Amino acid sequence: MIPLSHNHNTQEHKAEKNSISMRQKLNRLLQSDHTVPGGNSTSDFSNPEIMIPKVVVRPNPFFTSITLDVTCAQGKHVIVRMFDEDDKIVKMFSWFLVKGINITNISEVEFLPTGVYSLDIVDLEGDVLYSTHISKG
Repeated sequence: MIPLSHNHNTQEHKAEKNSISMRQKLNRLLQSDHTVPGGNSTSDFSNPEIMIPKVVVRPNPFFTSITLDVTCAQGKHVIVRMFDEDDKIVKMFSWFLVKGINITNISEVEFLPTGVYSLDIVDLEGDVLYSTHISKG
């Protein structure tokens, strides 16, 4: 009985470590600067193996929803963040991209005020893989 209990506690401890690690990553994503170095608003990085070679954000300007078409070079877990002009996060969600084309819809944006918004796709290490600006009409 004691070894069984010991294994159970070890598994709980590992889960707790993973939970803390994910919390730390999420905090870093929330606090990281959401601009691309050099002020570029596209995923025009000098990395020879571009993780996300193509992103289509439509419609722009948007009204009630936004569709994201993302082509990914390999499976990758990302965070999609949307900021208003005051750098306040107005939408954020986790998304597992598969190799190839991925499509999702960002809904419930009709309540957002008219203006310009930043949209970032960030990996779990906090690196910005794609960044653009979109308008609410």
